[in-house]
Amino acid sequence: MSLVDIQIQDVRNINRIHFQPSAGLNIIVGPNGSGKTSLLESLYILSRARSFRTQNINKVLSHGKSKLIVFSKLDDGETIKKIAIQKNKVETVIRINGKTEKKASELSKHLHTHLIRPESQALLEGGSTGRRSFIDLGVFHVKHSFLEALKNYNLCLKNRNKLLKQKEFKTLPVWGNKLAEYGIIITTERSAYVERFELELNPIVKILIGDVEVDVKYTNGWLDKVTLPEALERSLEKDKRYGYTTTGAHKADLKIFIDGNAAQDYLSRGRMKLLVIAMYLAQIKLMGQIELKSVCVLLDDLAAELDVKSFRKVMLFLVSLGIQVFVTTTNEKAFLGFIGKGDAKLFHVKHGAIF
Repeated sequence: MSLVDIQIQDVRNINRIHFQPSAGLNIIVGPNGSGKTSLLESLYILSRARSFRTQNINKVLSHGKSKLIVFSKLDDGETIKKIAIQKNKVETVIRINGKTEKKASELSKHLHTHLIRPESQALLEGGSTGRRSFIDLGVFHVKHSFLEALKNYNLCLKNRNKLLKQKEFKTLPVWGNKLAEYGIIITTERSAYVERFELELNPIVKILIGDVEVDVKYTNGWLDKVTLPEALERSLEKDKRYGYTTTGAHKADLKIFIDGNAAQDYLSRGRMKLLVIAMYLAQIKLMGQIELKSVCVLLDDLAAELDVKSFRKVMLFLVSLGIQVFVTTTNEKAFLGFIGKGDAKLFHVKHGAIF
């Protein structure tokens, strides 16, 4: 499945554009500030109902405009689906084949955009929150019911933390039991996903980085030798002192080791970038195996972040997956080996217009 028709209206400096992309590689060329990243942002909004650049919708709306609209047709080879999203300062309206949907998660069931940009390196160098989100995104596309368990866990965690902070301990056991119940579900699904993820990651790392040994470790968020209910019981007095829940699935983390060493301490900055890209590519490949749906990759100025050899390796791997890719660049020459090959399309963006 791929996007075959895209219309974007009033997203930052994009007033109104309408184009038909390739089902494969789409190269978006233009100077800085031309609207290239805004185009990627629009596609991201179409699949997730939010921007990857800001939480403030006012910053996404074109100057003087009250709403933005992104519309696309998706072709699965048999039928054409229509997906549209409209956002203003107070509400988001989602329509799939003319039917209004209330949940943003419905968008991801039809279209998923996978974003890789310069800031993506924070996946390994930043805090554990980003890595948990990375795992959870992958699990969601394996098992949609996971999202409900995750929401229930977070609700239980919020209520338990509120009681701890207010020192109202009478109903703590109730929320602790529910927290453990959903935490076990989450951990089981995460662990199973990480095992599959590691199998996909290893060969990709060897292609992009070289003959190194990759080891992926998932930590539950509590001591391995005890169950989650036992861990919560053991940490109860500590939780009461601190005023929040100090152990559980919300403390889980993902660690990557290269040749037995923590990746962030062992790899050069350039190879770290390649490892993070490999992680995203492994997730993309796994997602494509699991679901017959549209996987759309968004690459923001990748050519500026990698040396020529590494950039070519990444692009060749992406093209080999046979999925739809949108990549922005200021340097058209970096894509000379891809322009005119297969079904690749070249677009130029200038002052928010595409041609």
